[in-house]
Amino acid sequence: MTIRTRRQFAEAVRQEPVDLGLACLLIEAEAEPGLDPVRELAQLDALAAQTGRLADVTVRDPDSVGGPGGPAGGAGGAAGTAEGPTAGQTLAGLDVRTAAEILRQSLGVRGRFHGDPTDYDSLYASLLSSVLRRRRGLPIMLSVVWVEVARRLGIPAYPVGLPGHVIVGIGSPSRNVLVDPFCGGRLITVHEAAERVRSTGVPFTRAYLAPMSPVDLLMRVLGNIRVWAARTEATTTRLWAVELSLLLPHHPVHLRRERGELLVRLGDFLGGAEDLTAFADAVGPLEPAAAAAAREAAHAARARLN
Repeated sequence: MTIRTRRQFAEAVRQEPVDLGLACLLIEAEAEPGLDPVRELAQLDALAAQTGRLADVTVRDPDSVGGPGGPAGGAGGAAGTAEGPTAGQTLAGLDVRTAAEILRQSLGVRGRFHGDPTDYDSLYASLLSSVLRRRRGLPIMLSVVWVEVARRLGIPAYPVGLPGHVIVGIGSPSRNVLVDPFCGGRLITVHEAAERVRSTGVPFTRAYLAPMSPVDLLMRVLGNIRVWAARTEATTTRLWAVELSLLLPHHPVHLRRERGELLVRLGDFLGGAEDLTAFADAVGPLEPAAAAAAREAAHAARARLN
């Protein structure tokens, strides 16, 4: 971890729009201090170029990857001329089903990006450059790959934060198709998405299909890392995940308590006590019991300085 990369992260998450690829790589810089975000971003550029070339072939021969009569069932053509996209043009004019099928063919089929249930026990599944190298990762990180490649090509796409499983919407919230990058970009229906929500014990509403904000997505990425670190007792990793979460424009107040507890565990008794006291001050009026417990923990931490 460095002051420079943390400053870059704090700046990146306040840009409009947020560069999700860069932000995720700056998260990874905490675990991989030698990582060069610019070099790693070039991998996303290369995937976009590869996808653009496939789109050119698709426009010339729609049956090749799911045009009329193929699996995507889309019509549409590329922005620009009937000859397909050329240098400097985007694919924004493609029909959403055609665009989704091109992304599936490029990333899911040819690129072999997919999920693996065993990766839920691996930190690497939450680190973007590792996902780009291994072609495997958690649903949320694979969704970042899909969204970032689509963005580079002018294809509208956004993450959809279902409970426990992030997918991607291609198009606009009012006219789209849903794809599951964890399953290689397979198209899924609203009914399938609803069933996935209900399987978690939560009633489904259309609100679950709304675009997930970049800040919420990054908080969820860091939350996954915090959960992994707590399960494996990787206290230092858990601490940096909490500290990056606190740099986001909005974050839960309980993260101040969590950082305080982690600092105390790592021997920074004064810093931990300050965080625990700040948490108590913030929640005191609404959660007096939690505030009292935090103040007691802060007092115990300061006592250990003697």
